[in-house]
Amino acid sequence: MAAKEKYAEPTFLECGFGELEHKVINPEICCHCGTCEAFCPRIEQKENRPRLTDYDPLCGLCFAYCPRTFLDMGEIEGKLFGRARAEDEALGISRKTAAAQAKAAAACAQDGGVATALLVHALESGMIDCAVVTGRDEEWRPTARVATTPEEIVSAAGTKYTISNSVFAVKEAMERGFEKIGFVGTPCQIQALRKVQLLEEPYEFGQKKIALLVGLFCMENFDYDLLMEGLVKGRFGLTPKDVARFEIKKGMFRVIDKGGKAHEMKIEETEMYTFKGCGPCFDFTSELADVSVGSVGSPDGWSTVLTRTDIGERLYSSALAAGALQEKAISEKGLALAKRLATNKAKRFLDKSKEMNVSGISR
Repeated sequence: MAAKEKYAEPTFLECGFGELEHKVINPEICCHCGTCEAFCPRIEQKENRPRLTDYDPLCGLCFAYCPRTFLDMGEIEGKLFGRARAEDEALGISRKTAAAQAKAAAACAQDGGVATALLVHALESGMIDCAVVTGRDEEWRPTARVATTPEEIVSAAGTKYTISNSVFAVKEAMERGFEKIGFVGTPCQIQALRKVQLLEEPYEFGQKKIALLVGLFCMENFDYDLLMEGLVKGRFGLTPKDVARFEIKKGMFRVIDKGGKAHEMKIEETEMYTFKGCGPCFDFTSELADVSVGSVGSPDGWSTVLTRTDIGERLYSSALAAGALQEKAISEKGLALAKRLATNKAKRFLDKSKEMNVSGISR
């Protein structure tokens, strides 16, 4: 990453939806996380983008909480961890790094099933009273939902590989009266919710109810229409309903059909299907999560886990003690691979941010 530049955070009165539209939505660097829609009653998603339905000259929460407006990682890390990330911490600040596997991984779970197992254990142990997860419909369109039982959490397991405005479902959880909300999502979604928690704004609307953030590793995500029309249908001759799962392994993007056949292409060939709003993102491992989970660095059937905060460490340790997870040391080779991908994403961010004229996002 480039040397950290101090970026002055606008106050809630200085910037509103007009600035958000001008600096984020129109230039297509919006990551469609759903944060502005979740916490502003005047914003709705229309035609697959945030739209203002009623003007309020005194409200700028949408601009303040958006992860694409300003994001001073050093300042947020200081509030969250007590210090900023060191130059040699390519995976972000963490307390422990290990390979883990759910002892009763669901058949639909991705890799080691750890994210699912952690959320289930958090719910059963009372750490959270609901979890915002992202499921899908028959056409593989992602659908965010509020899960209140282990079965509902398990039903949403598995990576969807397409953009979802999952943060919007946090609003539903708050409106339904839940006091300890768990959330699992991608780095941009985790960044947004940390801003919601940590920025000093004059509004109180339930930020303290966000109790647990489980972050996923993410190099980039895909545009639903481009992926389904261009790759699934166009290149592989499948319909979305034919797909059993998607996965990325050993440099290949793979579509497994319901007959068990794998259709694959090199990951570098998938750029034409990538969601444009992923460009200005440097975070590979969800560095602001309580605990981060991903497949890179661990053997098949296992997940790489990084615990980062007190609650993340307590949850992971409790899941191990309860027998929900088993762990083993991550190999030096695996750790080196994860660090290399994280570094590559950070370098790509620098190139993309110049190309897309992105400012305000810094370490």
